[in-house]
Amino acid sequence: MNRNVLFALLYITIFLFSACGKQNKLENSTWKFCGDSGSVSDILIFDKTSLYERNDSLFFAKSDSLIGVVDKIERYYGERRLFVKDLKGNVGRYCEH
Repeated sequence: MNRNVLFALLYITIFLFSACGKQNKLENSTWKFCGDSGSVSDILIFDKTSLYERNDSLFFAKSDSLIGVVDKIERYYGERRLFVKDLKGNVGRYCEH
């Protein structure tokens, strides 16, 4: 009986750590603007050809120019939300697509 409980706890722990690790990764993700104001762009695509993140800063892949800074990433009813501060200081909300 104790062995089954130990395996169940181990499984739950591994699942929780894997779910928490994905929350802050932006690589290979697509985001659509879903806020009221403060938009960097209507759609943000993080891949090798469009955008990339380095130290919470967001860059265009082709020109290596800074477009904004990640303010925070949070979960809202199970959906990830990305808050990006543009170069003017406005914060825009993006929903994962």
